Amino acid sequence: MINSHNIQKLKDNFKDLIHNKYPGTYAFWIHRITGIILTIFLCLHIWTLGSVFRGKAAYDYAISKFDTPFGYFFQYVLLLAVAIHLLNGIRITVADLWGLTRSQKKMVWIALFVFLIIAFVGIFTVLL
Repeated sequence: MINSHNIQKLKDNFKDLIHNKYPGTYAFWIHRITGIILTIFLCLHIWTLGSVFRGKAAYDYAISKFDTPFGYFFQYVLLLAVAIHLLNGIRITVADLWGLTRSQKKMVWIALFVFLIIAFVGIFTVLL
């Protein structure tokens, strides 16, 4: 439930993001934001696929909305959100399981490098 304590905590965290210029802070927030984006996408995905219960014509109509330039751009953004969320999740898991918390900054940069490779390849596989 949203109350004044939660809102104040969110404001404090946002101030921390502005003042704390460390890669780990950005990774923390990006992980949460992409998690929310992926949850919204999952709901949209289930709703779109649910159109199959209304018949083939309804399903084809729902799917045709994504076979457009905007749809391809949306798929690319989805690829980026999944990639960054996945890579950051792997980084967190590796740091926790193997006690590599002192290597967090290096692992953030490695995850960013792998993300950029995925983003570059995705341009050619999704957009072009």
